[in-house]
Amino acid sequence: MPDVFILGFTKCATTSLYNQLMQHPGVSRTKRKEPHYHFANVIGDKFAGPADQDTVRQMFVADREKYQSLYEPGKVSIDGSAMSVEHPEVLKSINADFPQAKFIIMLRDPIDRAFSAYAHLVRDAREARTFKQAIEHELSGGRADYLPIWQNIQSSRFVEATQFARTLFGDRLQVISYHDYASDNQQVMNKIAHFIGLSPIQWKQDFANRSGIPRSKVFQKILMRRSLAKTLFVSLFPETFVVSLKRALVERNTGKKPALTTEERDYFAQLLIDERQKILPGTPDTQLLESLYTL
Repeated sequence: MPDVFILGFTKCATTSLYNQLMQHPGVSRTKRKEPHYHFANVIGDKFAGPADQDTVRQMFVADREKYQSLYEPGKVSIDGSAMSVEHPEVLKSINADFPQAKFIIMLRDPIDRAFSAYAHLVRDAREARTFKQAIEHELSGGRADYLPIWQNIQSSRFVEATQFARTLFGDRLQVISYHDYASDNQQVMNKIAHFIGLSPIQWKQDFANRSGIPRSKVFQKILMRRSLAKTLFVSLFPETFVVSLKRALVERNTGKKPALTTEERDYFAQLLIDERQKILPGTPDTQLLESLYTL
């Protein structure tokens, strides 16, 4: 069962962090990065966004026995379900199940995070709107029953979620700056390793989930959507091979990343202007949160 949970936030390099931790000989090679077991059992698994149910079928593991079978005993096991941090009830469920676990949260510039999530959905041929149109669609309530990755504004509100996690987990939580992770990777990774009880090693950094406009939307939909033919094909090969092949094909079909305009950045910043006033003074995370909401 998991010893460590990477709680979020989405599009804050949680997949890259998870992949790097998998390099350590003391870490179990788990069969699925994001099983979302607690999310599925607390929030549910019915979502209405384009291809959301494909994501649920590919990732969610709601059955306790199947969830337990993902983890190899004897090594440090990591659950990388990065939507968990956004729902207090999910965090409470995890803590009740694993009162000795360690927890990691990664935070980045909230506007960059939102645009990265938007670009990710564009890459997967799921998002057809402009960034501003996507924000307006969220503000109108049109995405209320979508998966959290569609919530550009809500998923960039880190303050209350991070502070709740700190109160719940105390010193079992480590909050990491995306900027530090990207610019001083070795030091940050060894700090994380020490936190979860691993020895320092030489880490290889590889940012995952590169976003961009798909060269062929039809081919991208074939790659990203579930189908009987694809399910049968996948069943013939080891999961590691399938994941590597899919990643390579997606990369080849991914073109230039959409650009965030100054107007869009300013518009989004105004929507988050109230976030700074929610920051509590004197916590281990106050300084980092303040640096992210100096908009």
